[in-house]
Amino acid sequence: MNTVVKQFVLALLCVSFFALSAQAETTTPTKTIGHGSYSVTIPSDFQNVGQLSVSVPLNSEVSGRFPHSSMHSKVYTDGETILFVQRMSAPVSNNYFKPLSGANVAKWGKNWLKNSYSMNVANTTREFDKYNNFIKNHSLTEATDYTVEMFDRLVSPTSIIRVLAFTPQGTTKLPAVPKATNRYYVEINK
Repeated sequence: MNTVVKQFVLALLCVSFFALSAQAETTTPTKTIGHGSYSVTIPSDFQNVGQLSVSVPLNSEVSGRFPHSSMHSKVYTDGETILFVQRMSAPVSNNYFKPLSGANVAKWGKNWLKNSYSMNVANTTREFDKYNNFIKNHSLTEATDYTVEMFDRLVSPTSIIRVLAFTPQGTTKLPAVPKATNRYYVEINK
């Protein structure tokens, strides 16, 4: 091989090595929670701290009917932020969820509808009080105020996946966390 070709190959190897090193430094290790369309990819520094199921009242078009479902949660924390990775199904097979609202964002390997709220632990909804009690009982980062980022999406007409991200030291400039009946509506499939 002549000298020019050797220098070119050496330069190419150096550039490739440094490019791979830079890419490795910027890629955060992740882990996947759930399977298929219910999977969520979170940074690997979040550790599992337990599970929780909460009964959630739903809004319905049918008068006199107050359906409930359950938010089944796997809970993770990185020492400050607490994630409730959740799944909920319609309570009856012929009930469908109405479309959700929020800002379109991409996060954790999915497209979501995002809404941001504040939560004061002394004045919150029955559902969010259960999350606060879980945080207390598991000695996680406690605060009197949290910012709650809600990421949810319809996986199918009868299923919702949601991630709640609780960060201590919430802001009062955001609306208070809503009751589930203000967020989730079911209707009979006709």
